[in-house]
Amino acid sequence: MATRHAPGFMLIEMLVVISIVGILAAVAIPSFRIFMANVQIKSASEAILNGLQLARAEAVRRNAQVRFTLIGQTGWSVGCLTVVGDNDGDGLQDCPAVIQSRDASESASSIKTTVIPGGAATITFNGMGRIPDPDVGGVSLASSISDITIDNDSITTEQSKELRIQIRGSTVRSCDPNVTLTGDGRKC
Repeated sequence: MATRHAPGFMLIEMLVVISIVGILAAVAIPSFRIFMANVQIKSASEAILNGLQLARAEAVRRNAQVRFTLIGQTGWSVGCLTVVGDNDGDGLQDCPAVIQSRDASESASSIKTTVIPGGAATITFNGMGRIPDPDVGGVSLASSISDITIDNDSITTEQSKELRIQIRGSTVRSCDPNVTLTGDGRKC
């Protein structure tokens, strides 16, 4: 008489599968946490970079001085330095005090920004998309942002892939301060 196997699986098979899944999860979860923290750095960096590029583009479009203001760690506001009323009759201010803004609460709370020079919170672009010359009615460069470093406090320095935004003349770019290879486009 031949023996028949009942359909399904045994308890021992289920325990082996559960233990393998548990081991894989124990290995993957710490790496995933680090990955997510670095994604938050990248996201905050791109948000600030987008605000700076918007300020520069609006300055060129409106042919006016437009200011980018960093609010808190990752929030920002872009607006005209000199508010211009409705000169073209379309019912909108031609150059409003706030063109666009981003709330800091849209980013992770563990994101930390470091601004150079310390204490600076603004940068102004003129109608040519450049930082105005302080000798020709521009804002003092000593009080203007030149670098913004973005990091995440929830992971160690070794695990973090901090990013830096540099503002030079009419160029606003994101770079990686940890890259040392000459010729690498990510190098600061």
